[in-house]
Amino acid sequence: MNQVVKDKMAREIMVIANKYLFDDIARESRFYSQDEVDFESKILKNYEYMVRKEAEVNFDYKQPIWYATVINENNEIFVYKRWWADSNAGDSRLHNKIAFWVGGHIEREDENLKNPLNDSMVREIEEELNIPAKNIKSVEAIGYINNEGDEVSQVHIWIAYLVKVSNDNFELLDWELDNGEFVSLEKLEEMINSSEYDTEAWSKILFEPIKKILN
Repeated sequence: MNQVVKDKMAREIMVIANKYLFDDIARESRFYSQDEVDFESKILKNYEYMVRKEAEVNFDYKQPIWYATVINENNEIFVYKRWWADSNAGDSRLHNKIAFWVGGHIEREDENLKNPLNDSMVREIEEELNIPAKNIKSVEAIGYINNEGDEVSQVHIWIAYLVKVSNDNFELLDWELDNGEFVSLEKLEEMINSSEYDTEAWSKILFEPIKKILN
């Protein structure tokens, strides 16, 4: 584990106890629409902070992750391949998987934002993808992703947003991301169904809701 990753693991991040998230709804591996449950309100009312290294192995809590699918004016979706297999960056459990989201934890430094979930997402998109605020045309919350199928997913819950941008002429500034490009909905579906690619489980969960929105 290099120093950058060690520093990340030492930061305090937002977490929420499962007893608050799933107090009135079944805990399942699936996409929850906003019409079904308002996890965001539950998070904003009951969150606390925990050192990330501890949160990654505490299965009584979920780490809220804002999860933004970025779409350009041609209705093409931004897709990227995560860290290469022999990299010492980040979580090795996610190496070589493709994803069509940009996301992140909410850290202690974000607690003074009006809405730490939404506002930190917009800021990070501006920084990581080098997209000026004026080129972010709309931000739409579409639901939540919960997955209990692996150790990474069991300690996270994803708040899914659809972010439309006016251009695709930008570069990834975050060294943890690699090989990003915009692809059509049809191409993305081919990638997900192909044995050539290993798609993250929560990206697979999100694909059908995104497909319904874009069709």
